[in-house]
Amino acid sequence: MSEQLFANQDQRVQRLLQIAVDLASTLNINELLQQILSAAVEFSHAEEASILLYDAQRRELFIRAATNDETEETLREIAVPTESIAGWVALNRQPIIVDDVHQDPRWFSRVGEALQFPTRSLLAIPMIAKEQRIGVLELLNKKEGRFNEEDLEILTVLSAQAAVVIQTAQLFAQSDQISTLVHELRTPLSSINTIAYLLQHPGLSNSKRLELTQMIQTETDRLNKMTTAFLDLARMETGRAAFTWSSFSLEELAQACLNLCQPRAEQLSITLRLDCPSALPAVLADRDKIKQVLLNLLNNAVQYNHPGGQVTLHLRHQDAAFELRVQDTGAGIPLEDLPKLFTKFYRAPKNEKASPGTGLGLTICKQIVESHGGKIGAESQPGVGTTFWIRLPQTPKSARMPRQLRE
Repeated sequence: MSEQLFANQDQRVQRLLQIAVDLASTLNINELLQQILSAAVEFSHAEEASILLYDAQRRELFIRAATNDETEETLREIAVPTESIAGWVALNRQPIIVDDVHQDPRWFSRVGEALQFPTRSLLAIPMIAKEQRIGVLELLNKKEGRFNEEDLEILTVLSAQAAVVIQTAQLFAQSDQISTLVHELRTPLSSINTIAYLLQHPGLSNSKRLELTQMIQTETDRLNKMTTAFLDLARMETGRAAFTWSSFSLEELAQACLNLCQPRAEQLSITLRLDCPSALPAVLADRDKIKQVLLNLLNNAVQYNHPGGQVTLHLRHQDAAFELRVQDTGAGIPLEDLPKLFTKFYRAPKNEKASPGTGLGLTICKQIVESHGGKIGAESQPGVGTTFWIRLPQTPKSARMPRQLRE
């Protein structure tokens, strides 16, 4: 064996040790995945790389990260079946080198079609941690020559390191989310426990008992909404939420949402108004999820408004995109609170007692809008009112949609 080869191997070992230290220094899953991809491309000299995480319940792989930032969001939505090359690698826990993917019947071409990326060859390695399938590390198109046993050997070591740190980061994230949820559940549970104790008092009047039982129902409803919202958010964040795409009138949906909010608005003497030009084009989206977003924003605008105030839903279309603005005449939101609005469980301190909620509604709205390729934000002026805005593409470029809808 030549001295040059020994030197190259020594350098690779040193680099692997350095990468292992870097990976162990963070629990941020997104940072970890990008570090792993960067190292994989460095070692293999591949044109592109991606990490697919395995969903044991659905027996599918989901592309969780890719070296190309511009295509990563599109890739994330694609479910890769176990009948594919990557699926075979995950199920059989064995790496594979394919010199010509078009000659392999297991080749899953949908990724390349979605990105218009010509894949020639690939190297796929399973990521296993404590006998658990974590996913697959996939390298595409070696820049010079072919993927070889040396590539396979070094990337197998990297994949083993990657599997352990990804599993640790996933467990940490789940633990963190669960602890946050448990903390939020304590308040309504404590209230129910206190009310149950009071109901045992023999001297309570019937009217007081009725009041306490109604309080139990209110807190139970709050618990139900919180757990449902938490599950919705978990599905959105992990890419497991099911989307049903259709073409529909955004104006008709907006009017339907305003009609649903009308009874509550009348109770609070709030005027609802739709500002929409005629002949808007149809939008391609998940109608139920866009409805969920609009209802959340409209209900908030009504809830935090002044008696006699007004809520206006503005709709506009320009440059193949829609802009929706929910404008209220309420007390407004302090500037320091605006950046925190879409954070999980965050609620402005002054609003917590006035209108108890889950603190997840706006976070879910953000996930839904971004899954449609859109953006959401808020503007506010204390004492004047708040406006939540959404920019939604008329036809999202999302791989979640059937191909005939995207074309």
